[in-house]
Amino acid sequence: MAVQSILTRQSDLTSVVPAFRDLPTDARHSLDDIVSVRRYRKDAYIFIEGEESEFVSFLVDGALRTFRTSADGQEQTMRMIRPGEVFALSGFFGREPYAATAQTIEPSTVAFLQTRALRALVQRRAEVGWAFLQIFGDRLREAQEHMAELSGRDATQKLAAALLRLGEESGVPDGGGIFVPQHFTHRQLAQLIGCSRETVTRVLREFRQERSVDLDAEGRLRIDPSRLQRHTA
Repeated sequence: MAVQSILTRQSDLTSVVPAFRDLPTDARHSLDDIVSVRRYRKDAYIFIEGEESEFVSFLVDGALRTFRTSADGQEQTMRMIRPGEVFALSGFFGREPYAATAQTIEPSTVAFLQTRALRALVQRRAEVGWAFLQIFGDRLREAQEHMAELSGRDATQKLAAALLRLGEESGVPDGGGIFVPQHFTHRQLAQLIGCSRETVTRVLREFRQERSVDLDAEGRLRIDPSRLQRHTA
């Protein structure tokens, strides 16, 4: 792993995960006891598709993406991971291969729960298992919503829906719009909705002309939800 440094902070790290916040304090502390934390620089790989999984992970701060690589070398972004989100859930069931590659898109802190210790904890504390059932349920719902976003829609509708979702998940209110602090390239957005980079560039140009989207000096997005929603109907 391209680890920049290993942190020693262990003060209730699991409180950043919404599904863990309602756990009894001693149960959260039991999770904290088996957490290891690592800091990554931008563009570092957390794990690679096909590697044997050893951990369930969650993002403490920063941003990362998961993607798959096709036989011809093309990447398809599967998810944008936001702080507080649990990922690499295949490790919960054992040493299964990772289904995708995880890569940071800005400096990030990732926490790891070693699967053997996690399964032992779930056997002792049923409420921890219920918290993971909630996480799996949320993930299934999000996957169904994402499929609905892409089904039967053109590139303009897909991109509008994707930008609205990014704004909802990680955006910050900014006047009458929403500022998305992470920087996404046109290529990454194209991978997210399954179209070409050129198409995303064209649609973003149209969105900017109608003031649905604006970019700051560093290329980060500011979106106008009310204008974008017109394209999703």
